[in-house]
Amino acid sequence: MDGLTVPYGRRTPAAQRLLERVALALGGQAGGRLTAHIVVPTSGSTLLRTIHRLDVPAPPRVEVLGVDEFSLRRGRVFGTILVDMETHRPVDVLPDHTADTFAAWLREHPEVRMVCRDRGGAFAEAAERALPGVPQVADRWHLLDNLATAVEKAIRRNRACLNPPEPERTVPGRAPDADGEESPARQQIRARWTEIRTLYERGTTITAISEQTGLDRKTVRRYAHADTADELITVRPRRGSALAPHMPYLAARWAEGCNNAQTLRDEIAARGYTGGRKTVRRFLNELADNKTSPTKPAPPPSVREVVRWIVGRAERQSEAARRQLKELCERCDHLAEINRLARSFATLLRQRHGHRLPEWIARADASDIKELRTFALGLRKDLDAVTAGLTLPGSSGAVEGHVNRTKMLKRQTYGRASFALLRRRILLAD
Repeated sequence: MDGLTVPYGRRTPAAQRLLERVALALGGQAGGRLTAHIVVPTSGSTLLRTIHRLDVPAPPRVEVLGVDEFSLRRGRVFGTILVDMETHRPVDVLPDHTADTFAAWLREHPEVRMVCRDRGGAFAEAAERALPGVPQVADRWHLLDNLATAVEKAIRRNRACLNPPEPERTVPGRAPDADGEESPARQQIRARWTEIRTLYERGTTITAISEQTGLDRKTVRRYAHADTADELITVRPRRGSALAPHMPYLAARWAEGCNNAQTLRDEIAARGYTGGRKTVRRFLNELADNKTSPTKPAPPPSVREVVRWIVGRAERQSEAARRQLKELCERCDHLAEINRLARSFATLLRQRHGHRLPEWIARADASDIKELRTFALGLRKDLDAVTAGLTLPGSSGAVEGHVNRTKMLKRQTYGRASFALLRRRILLAD
């Protein structure tokens, strides 16, 4: 019967196709464990050899091409995945992420009429070199991610604005702290920044400063590139307390005359408190010592929380988040300017108003926020692709999805994940 067997074959064609599907889907070890339960037990090495014997089809005709890099060895070796943006299927995988390799591939496929890419300069250079005049579209997700990075840097430079104003309190028997007094750790950071910046401005190299101060080169570079010492000082938010939600209740009961720690602890335990009596007693002692401030101030929001409030969609923010962001902007002019510029860019990105991009860049150039001026400078260097990304409906989301899938496939094959094997799994798996 035709197709039932093959000469010198150890398996029927149907069984061979089954093993090929298992190998492409699961790889070696996982596939070998599965085959033990489907009556065709096969070792992981045999499954990998089965993948290597498969023929890779020639890349199909592609008109709208998506391109992105992925890591073969994290931070050291990179590859490039190419995706047909109309079918959302990968069409080829390149062994590196250089402009020469990508340009050579494009020359072999002159039918490409649009390239969707991230902000990487190598892909832009290759597309312009191989297919001059072909439109390039910058991915909106990467643009929003670049904006969030710039906003985060700007907020960290002005993170003192996140701290709530200290309430004035009078504590009997205790002298007020001196204004402007800093901890020894902050004083050390300022002294170290002054020393490193002085050497760096004299022309001393990062390596020489590292040898002279005994600090790591990364630390020296961070100090040398900081405009002020305040950028290096990390303000850690106060840790929340399990007692905090119950402090208003305890203060009210204290005002009523109840000062028994055990009694109050039992009362708030019925309201969900899980701490001990000593914590309640310490709070009661604070009430006795300082009647003008019975509750502790809430910890300031983290930098990343504020970034999410600014860059995220306003309609998805809670009322508390919107109120807190409004209070921060009212207290700090820098945060208000960051919020105005970042939100206006996010709005024109989501609404795809690319024609308004030059106006936004002009506003960013005129602002005092250097991180957003740098972000605007990067947009101007890639203006055509960014404008297309903010105007056309296309997106590189399918490419990002295949990059994540590639990472999964790479990890499934553990130490046997050579480029040839990984390329076959990417292109042949269903």
